[in-house]
Amino acid sequence: MDKNIGKKLDGRYEITELIGIGGMADVYKAVDIIEGKTVAVKILKNEFANDEDFLRRFRNESKAIAVLSHPNIVKIYDVGFTEKIQFIVMEYIDGITLKEFMEQQRVLKWKDAVHFIIQILRALQHAHDRGIVHRDIKPQNIMLFPDGTIKVMDFGIARFAREEGKTLSDKAIGSVHYISPEQARGDFTDEKSDIYSVGIMLYEMLTGQKPFDADNPVSVAVMHMQTRPKNPREINDTIPEGLEEIVLKAIQKDASMRYQSAAEMIKDIEQFKKNPSIVFEYKYLDSPDSTTKYFEPVSVKNSGRNYMKQEIKPRKYEYEIEEEYEEEEEEHGRMLVPILMGVAAAVVIVAIFFITVVFMTNLNSGSNGVMNMPKLVGMDYNEAKAKYLQDFELKIISQEYSDYDQGVIFEQSIPEGREIKKGNEVSVKVSKGKRMISIPSVANLEATAAENLLKSEGLEVEVIKKVSDVVAGYAIETSPAKGESVEKGTKVILYVSLGPEKQYVIVPNVVGKTQEEAYSLLTEKKLVVQYEQKDSFEPKGTVIAQSIEEKQSVEEGTTITLTISTGSVGRVWKIDILSGGKGSYTFTPYINGQVAGDSVTYDNIEYAPSQADIVVVSSGTQTIVVQIKDNTTGKTAKYAEMTVDFETGKYISRPAYNYDAFDEVSGDSNE
Repeated sequence: MDKNIGKKLDGRYEITELIGIGGMADVYKAVDIIEGKTVAVKILKNEFANDEDFLRRFRNESKAIAVLSHPNIVKIYDVGFTEKIQFIVMEYIDGITLKEFMEQQRVLKWKDAVHFIIQILRALQHAHDRGIVHRDIKPQNIMLFPDGTIKVMDFGIARFAREEGKTLSDKAIGSVHYISPEQARGDFTDEKSDIYSVGIMLYEMLTGQKPFDADNPVSVAVMHMQTRPKNPREINDTIPEGLEEIVLKAIQKDASMRYQSAAEMIKDIEQFKKNPSIVFEYKYLDSPDSTTKYFEPVSVKNSGRNYMKQEIKPRKYEYEIEEEYEEEEEEHGRMLVPILMGVAAAVVIVAIFFITVVFMTNLNSGSNGVMNMPKLVGMDYNEAKAKYLQDFELKIISQEYSDYDQGVIFEQSIPEGREIKKGNEVSVKVSKGKRMISIPSVANLEATAAENLLKSEGLEVEVIKKVSDVVAGYAIETSPAKGESVEKGTKVILYVSLGPEKQYVIVPNVVGKTQEEAYSLLTEKKLVVQYEQKDSFEPKGTVIAQSIEEKQSVEEGTTITLTISTGSVGRVWKIDILSGGKGSYTFTPYINGQVAGDSVTYDNIEYAPSQADIVVVSSGTQTIVVQIKDNTTGKTAKYAEMTVDFETGKYISRPAYNYDAFDEVSGDSNE
């Protein structure tokens, strides 16, 4: 049993079964026990967990998909990267791969093919607008829902097109049948590489054949680079000429000759849908240098008819994510007889079915001109009108926005199954499509205000913060961008600024420089300067220390504290204690009549040492006068005087004492 079955990742995603095995990761079905929904979890295989190349590729997938939000792209809900396990939690798709559907159908109806391709192109345009190139578009990476909805997955080797360099050696990765010539050569690839792959898929859908096939992948890659494919109509002459031209333009070997964007290709397909008889008149000529060239369309012919999405009922499936090259072996001679027998049997079955339908229709209609009302809801109005032209008259009573596509009937006045007389009028309501909302501008709005504005328009909002020159906390832009039309309820990504990206600078050495010089150097580096002062032998105003050492790398705006010299220094000078008396006395140093240091107090002079240490703060050569104070009488007198050199710490003249000082300040003095 798989050891991952039963595990609960992050305490939330409980794995229930293995549904796909790939080259570098396995895919499991799981239950999100918090949200109560089924999800798919892609887990990197153990043998690649320590391989940096594979880890980069695996993380790149989550990085790519995380910025994408589109109805035709598989959603990513969560990612987990730990030392033990690396996984991506994705939307669970209950459908089949487009490859499986193509294998079932062999040759697709052109309407089905166009319906699928437009959805794929819309998904790619969304990714390309965000700088992401898929680089591995193939039917195995396209999921198909029972209702015909397409989901593109596996952006696992996608890279951001604007990034420099190449990923995983940029060689031909994935199924070689769908790679572009530039991928096969190992050259730079951009959005036009995805266009080529889409063109190859459309070719295969319409013809039932890959344009290039051989016994080995290398030969196929060479054919992509050198061989011109057969025109699709040479294989299947029912393909409309205009659609063939679209295919051939998409698969030009010269990328500059292809459609330059998914939107450009969609535009041609939409024109073709409106008028399947259109001829673009792209002319393909082989030039002397063997490159293929074309001219832009010079005329458009005929009027079109409406296109109606076909109902698709694919079988249930399990994920299929293998990336191996698959070859088909055909044994034409041996298989011819069974095929012809099968065709004959099919003709007989169709004939019986047709006769039965006609009989039952006549039986239901009877000869009295009564019929059962058919279901019109879900049908294209023009097609319904043409189909029931002989039975009843269709009348549009209103056109409204709804969840149905534009032009589709979403309500009928007579319920399905009720008997009506032929020729009666039947009223219907026709859809104008889903209500579209123009994305409002969020410029200069604070984040909360921008989010509220978008929500007020009926949009879902996801906030993503990123570095920007816009003021922090304010909206930068939205995706889709302002002015784009989207359906109500569409998720819009609101990008909010974190402020400008931090720049780093190297701290210079400013010790020994003046305060003004240091300030100039540091502010030039966009650092913030603050000061503190300290007594020092250095000249006043000199930087004697800095809080961040030189050559350190710091962010711009970092605060650095400078220690500035006062130009002064504290020195200890000694004076003799000449009294044998008692009582409390204080000695205080003065320079030029100002207190210049710390006072020294003895509560009982009788127990004082023979010398007192007087701390004086100054600079240069100074004369210190020490005064004595009797703390009982409060009287003061000059006690000693000395001249000193603060820089050398030496006496210029030793202390001269006033031997009567104690008597002058004591209570016994005759003063």
